[in-house]
Amino acid sequence: MKRRSLLTSGALGLLTLNSPLQAAMDCYVRRPAGAQLFTVREALGGNTDRALGLLADTGVREVELYGLTGSEEMFGLSLQEFRNLLDAHGLIMSLSHIDGENVDSDAIARATDVLGIETVIMAVAPGLLSFGQYGIRVNAMQTREEMIRLADQLNHLGREFRRQGLFFAYHNHHMEFMPVDDETPYDYLMWNTDPQLVRCELDIGWLALAGVDYLAYLNTLGPRVVSCHLKDFDGRRPADMTDFMGAASHLLPPGQGVVNFKEVLEIMDYHSIRHGFVEIDTTDTPLSDIEAGVRHLAMLRNC
Repeated sequence: MKRRSLLTSGALGLLTLNSPLQAAMDCYVRRPAGAQLFTVREALGGNTDRALGLLADTGVREVELYGLTGSEEMFGLSLQEFRNLLDAHGLIMSLSHIDGENVDSDAIARATDVLGIETVIMAVAPGLLSFGQYGIRVNAMQTREEMIRLADQLNHLGREFRRQGLFFAYHNHHMEFMPVDDETPYDYLMWNTDPQLVRCELDIGWLALAGVDYLAYLNTLGPRVVSCHLKDFDGRRPADMTDFMGAASHLLPPGQGVVNFKEVLEIMDYHSIRHGFVEIDTTDTPLSDIEAGVRHLAMLRNC
């Protein structure tokens, strides 16, 4: 039996409700102590075994994969070899990001079987970013037709992955909140996709950077939210919303910006959102940033 399933099984009935051990187990089950592997992408591309070991040393117990395409390799390893390393370091991985273009649901489903992934998440919608000599530029949606096409695509992929026995979700950035004819694209997507097919991964840092009420979105969408990206926002200086990496430089480890993570965690608990991942999109100190974020979140839970 996996450790998580053991901790949430009837064995807890043997403990006194308010005992120190009960409190410690509650902390383990409830606190989001995860990390998005994109934060340590450079280290993973070098020595994957060492990178995962160092990540586990920060206190992380759950990780989220990025870049799953259905290829039979990850970081120069076979999928089974990569899965074996995760197991060796005591890391759980049940969610992964996928690209928004050229999605091969059959190949991705085969890969998830090996890796133990249950939920796949579109990392960014097709066309919202462009890559060129001037860096990564943001292409906000301009027309209602673009919103309609994306909603249709999300519903289609949701059906495809449900057929494969997988959950499907959409991950936000800030550009989905740039208005189109007085309508917010993200709101349109939520109203025009099937909540049974298309779930949400709410990125709290990007919501804060977009200038929207991240607590209200989290609370309103709570029953639909499968996971959260837990990153802070430095609101002391203006961000260039069209320069993706420039905007991302305003995102910080939890506890170093303006986001109220105490309330974020309370809302996550209220809606039983089990997965929370620290992710810092751009940083020179990824492991120490992850550790600082995990420690801050644990402190808020008195863990």
